[in-house]
Formats: sequence, C-alpha cells, structure tokens
Amino acid sequence: MLTALFFGALLLFSPQKAPAQEKIEPEEISQEAFQKSSQETSQESAVPWHSLDIPGAEMDEVEPYRKRYLSPHEIKWLSGILDEAEGYRHYIRKRIQEEKLPSCLEYLPIIESSYKPTAKPPSGKSVGMWQFMENSVHPYMTLNEWIDERRDPWKSTDAALSKLKDNYRMFDDWLLAIAAYNCGAGAVKRALAKAHEKTYWGLCREKLIPDHAIKYVPNFLAVSDVIENKEYYKVELPDIQEIKDGFNPYCDFDYITVSGSVSLSELASELCIDEEILERLNLALRKKVTPPHQKYKIRLPCGMKQSAFYALNTIIRKKNADN
Repeated sequence: MLTALFFGALLLFSPQKAPAQEKIEPEEISQEAFQKSSQETSQESAVPWHSLDIPGAEMDEVEPYRKRYLSPHEIKWLSGILDEAEGYRHYIRKRIQEEKLPSCLEYLPIIESSYKPTAKPPSGKSVGMWQFMENSVHPYMTLNEWIDERRDPWKSTDAALSKLKDNYRMFDDWLLAIAAYNCGAGAVKRALAKAHEKTYWGLCREKLIPDHAIKYVPNFLAVSDVIENKEYYKVELPDIQEIKDGFNPYCDFDYITVSGSVSLSELASELCIDEEILERLNLALRKKVTPPHQKYKIRLPCGMKQSAFYALNTIIRKKNADN
C-alpha cells in the first residue's frame, strides 16, 4: 500500500509535465529601477509584510522585484514552479520546521534553481537545487568521481539548511546569512569590516558586496512576500497538499546498504519497477552505479526494503555464478 502511494506521488516529479517558464534573472532589473523609491505602492491598507519571518520585504529595494513577480507572466511562471516542486517542498518544509528555521527559506530554491535538482547554469560552476559550488561542498556533502550529492534534493537540502544555520550563527542576522549563502561568508565578513552601517542594507548602499549579492536578497524577499501573501495580492498560486496519517511519500523512504558496484538498472529489474524511479531517488550517483570500493545506501520507495534485500542477493548470486 505504501509503495503504491509513493508511485502515485512520484508522478509529481514526472518530466512529462509542461516545463516551467524561464527563470527570472535579477540582472534584468536595472540599477536605476532597483534604487528607485516605491512611490506607487498602494497605501489603502497595510501590507502584511510582518507575516514574513525574515524582515525586509518593506524596503524600497524589494519593490521592483515584487512588481515583476506580480505580473501575469511571472505569476504563471511561479505557479508552474511551485506545482512541479510540490514533492521537494514537502521535504524542505519538514526539515525547516525540524531545524526551527524561518519558514520562507522554503522559497530560496526558486531563486537558485527553480527547484530543479540537477540544475546547472551555463557557467557550470554550481550544481543542484541549492546551487552549491565545488568549493562550498565540504563539509556538508560528498563529491567525487562516483557521487555528487549536490544533485540529491534531499541531501542537498540538509546541506543548504546546515550552511544557512552556520551563516546565521556567524552573523546573527538572516539577511546577512542569506547574502553570505550567495557570495560567501568571507566576502560578507570583509564587507562588514569596512562598512559604516553594519547591516545587509548598509553593505548594499556602500556597494561593499558583489552586485549579484545586492540583488539576491531583495529578489528572495519579493518572491517570499508574493507567495506568502498571495491572498492580499489577489493572485492564485498552488498550496502543497496536506499529508495525513503520518506517512509522507515525499519524505519517507527505505534504504538498503550495498558494498561495491550495484547498477540501479539491475536492481530495478529485479524489483520489477521502472528504472527511472530508482534513478530519481538516487540522483547523487553520477554513473547510476554505486561506488565500487565503499558501502553506499540506496534510497528506495517506502515499503520496499525487504524486496530490495532479496533482489540484491539475487544480483550477487548471478555475479558470483558468472565469475
């Protein structure tokens, strides 16, 4: 029963769904528009910016991004992104709640990758839903010839939240922590040492951090505000479905530990399931094969651990017979 529920849930990750529209690039907004005061903001009623658990959405610098996201084209884009990413959002939200972090961090992957677990920009320097660069992987994840955990949406989520927590411990300010996620903690430290006003907005005004970091945080605050306060803005965006009875097919999995090389295609064949299911659950395996000289935990649909144990024994027997 649990396995059947998982297979149904897995359809949300299906590539057959219409692709989301092209990601909004912050660079499309001019510096002049970025700095322009928000004179056209409606004053008829108080905007519920206080509902965000990271402050700053009321700042003038956020307004150009908010206006962009509230346009019909971008609302359609956001709707597609949120709908396609529902499964991953369940896990991100669960881990944020467990770690007692600000809830709107759930929307940071929109800015980073549109929630795409194997996203890779043209530069090729960052990978995954949370866009880790190679020099920022350690000590949060494994990256080698066989494994790239930046591609694993569950492991990279844990890593990103750990990194954000570390940044917050360092700066005691969420805006600085998020800026440091974008441009590096070292860059923010150096900027603070030079700044007269030792806040994120102060660093922006004095242009002490890179331009992409100056635009990154307002972009994030704008998208968080639009999604969290969609009723106020009178826009329709999808909510994630409520999970009942304790079992969440997007978050609850089984695992089996293997020693040496095991092909996901072999295991899927023995389990009589679609190979794509195992591949999507184990995106960290760069060659779709477990590493040859170490133990590795293969992620499985919940309820399949025992079947995978028998399947693995069958694979081992076949290999031994061939040798």
